[in-house]
Amino acid sequence: MKQQMEIISIGNELLIGKTLNTNAHWLAKRSTTFGMTAKRITVVSDDVNEIANAVCEALNRKTKFIITTGGLGPTFDDKTLEGIAKALNRKLEVNGKALKMVREKYETYFKEGKMERVELTPARVKMATLPEGAEPLPNPVGTAPSVIIDMEGTFLIALPGVPPEMEAIFEESVAPLLK
Repeated sequence: MKQQMEIISIGNELLIGKTLNTNAHWLAKRSTTFGMTAKRITVVSDDVNEIANAVCEALNRKTKFIITTGGLGPTFDDKTLEGIAKALNRKLEVNGKALKMVREKYETYFKEGKMERVELTPARVKMATLPEGAEPLPNPVGTAPSVIIDMEGTFLIALPGVPPEMEAIFEESVAPLLK
């Protein structure tokens, strides 16, 4: 039997037609090459309750993999991890490993002359604030780490919405898991 997965795409820009949902298309197509079956693709707004409800519904269907895309960045409308924490009834906490990833990324930007100083602003620390028990996955292309949570047989994976970042993290950290 093929492993089943669900994709939850998060972002108001997808719902108003401003942005084409290329991430869901790419993920479904790429995951199929590993023998996965995408059972459902859901698009929700940048709303904590909408995200939490979509995650809870997917969990109730006992899907092996739930992959979210979007909403991991530093801006006010990036609410994916907050929604996941609510769905799982877990607190959000600054994750030391994730914070180290974020700090190292900004140190690299500083060394490359892309910024004048390395500062862990509240917005940047937000990218390292994960649901309790979550494991950060490195982002080889961008700043925000991805997140994986193993919940007794279901893997919940939160990927960024920026396509090159999402694809790079998928290839580096998620594909080996699907194989």
